[in-house]
Amino acid sequence: WNHRIQRFTAEGDFIYKWGFFGQGETPYALWGPRDIAIDAQGNVFVTDTGNKRVVVFDADGNFITQFGSVGFDRGQFDEPVGIAVDSDGRVYVADTWNQRIQVMTPDETGSYVPFLAWDVDAWYGESLDNKPYLAVDSQGNLYASDPEGHRILHFDTTGTFIDYFGSYGLSSGGFNLPTGLGIDSEGG
Repeated sequence: WNHRIQRFTAEGDFIYKWGFFGQGETPYALWGPRDIAIDAQGNVFVTDTGNKRVVVFDADGNFITQFGSVGFDRGQFDEPVGIAVDSDGRVYVADTWNQRIQVMTPDETGSYVPFLAWDVDAWYGESLDNKPYLAVDSQGNLYASDPEGHRILHFDTTGTFIDYFGSYGLSSGGFNLPTGLGIDSEGG
């Protein structure tokens, strides 16, 4: 809830920060940013959850573009949380309270436009704990956390549901409000 993005070296040394609390009056006026994704060019995609948008900066925090607004139509969001960018530059957004994943693609002007969306049978609660995150691998798989469902959902990048794994519990394979996701270089 500091409403900012901070950049550090690999050793953890602070480099730079940008953003402040606001209601979207400027690209730097953030309200509860939840997740970031970095594309192949080093651009930083931020889900500005409270302002129902995604803001794109370069690696130094310079504003590039933004997309989204509050609503249910394609390209609009209600509680955007998790975000991932694939190797083709497609941006996947967990549109939480609309219970869907939206995929945005860059157009010829550098803006991002709706490309694809699919419903997700999850994310029913509007609690602070029910914030899903996304990860995409190089094989065309998209993974989404379902915190209050205590599982990870597996889709292909066209929205076809593949399967899920996990259930509530402390044992191996069990989850309790899983959130952040990541894919390693081996695809795991």
